Amino acid sequence: MLVVCAALATAPAQSKILMQPYLQAVTSDYAFVLVECDSKAPVIVGYSREGEAPVTASTEGLEMTTEKTYVHSVRLKPLAAETAYSYRAMQGGGTGDARTFRTAAKPGSHFRFGWMADCRSHPDIHAAIAVRLKDAHPDFLLYGGDLCRNEEYKSFKDEFFISEELDLVSRTPFFNAVGNHEAWERNTMAFTEAPDSASKTQSYYSFDCGDLHVLVLNTEDDHGRKSAQFEFARDDLKKSKARWKIVTCHKPAYCGGGHRNDEGMTVISKKLFEPEKVDIVLSGHNHFYQHNLVNGVHHLVIGSSGAPLVNPKDRNDRAKPDD
Repeated sequence: MLVVCAALATAPAQSKILMQPYLQAVTSDYAFVLVECDSKAPVIVGYSREGEAPVTASTEGLEMTTEKTYVHSVRLKPLAAETAYSYRAMQGGGTGDARTFRTAAKPGSHFRFGWMADCRSHPDIHAAIAVRLKDAHPDFLLYGGDLCRNEEYKSFKDEFFISEELDLVSRTPFFNAVGNHEAWERNTMAFTEAPDSASKTQSYYSFDCGDLHVLVLNTEDDHGRKSAQFEFARDDLKKSKARWKIVTCHKPAYCGGGHRNDEGMTVISKKLFEPEKVDIVLSGHNHFYQHNLVNGVHHLVIGSSGAPLVNPKDRNDRAKPDD
């Protein structure tokens, strides 16, 4: 794989990179690299595929964190489907090692993905799972929220952006369904980037990979029957002709033990997921594994990547407020 070493043209100001750049919203024809810096000065990312001359892209979007750092979104395009690319964020002669990622699979192709949810509170457990995920070589990652204890900058850095996680997501993109702990607040908005979607929002969205359609919902946002999110989910699932349909969200529609069922998700499941033949709904929020098959839809609750584990029940007991 070619390592990019292109020189950055002289500029009046340069941003200092504060954290290992990582991948977001990788599709079949573009990808985002997110780079946290100390200023708004544009970031340059060099990228190439094997045997081709490197090209560069610069900051497309910019979000400020609560610590007044700036997360630059750099879109790499156009890319070829099912193809390996190397990339590196460059300041002056280059910063950090080049990383390699692979664009989304074409229809009919094989691929694999990983799942993780509720990785807050115990970074050692989170780290071990991140290493296992990396060793499995997934093409992309679906996350079910509660990335960290709360929405504070320090919480993101202490619990989510640990070295093992950064090593993983610098090579493999993750698509997050917002949890109640990090919430849809400034830092979450800054540290995540959704693919282009008919939702016209970063809060909830959808994307395709191979023969799979993924709908990512935000249970922290209004998802009642008259909400914009409900309407988007309805139209999105009706429009998709993919062979497989998966929905990810933080709070589950069905769950025995832990927190109660999310009533809004239960309604969406009955009104949308069942008639539109959704195959699997992946969620977290409850810190255990549970599989509920309801009217042909497999509801998997897997929230066990760092948050304190609890026992599932055969009825809906409410968890403690701190859970």
